Amino acid sequence: MQRMELHFIIDRHGNIQSIVKGVKGDGCKALVEQIKKLGHAVSESPTGEFFEGKEKTIIHIAEGKR
Repeated sequence: MQRMELHFIIDRHGNIQSIVKGVKGDGCKALVEQIKKLGHAVSESPTGEFFEGKEKTIIHIAEGKR
């Protein structure tokens, strides 16, 4: 199975940039939609990896109690 990565970059103003690697097409789109629920999205731009092809991706996001 290919490695999937999710990177968050926080600048000095508190703006957060998320970068998804290893997830293509519809799987990437589904993951990004879940990330957008965490706050207000200012912009979105797919990388070349997004267009490389389709693969089956299952994404589980759980809200846990702390």
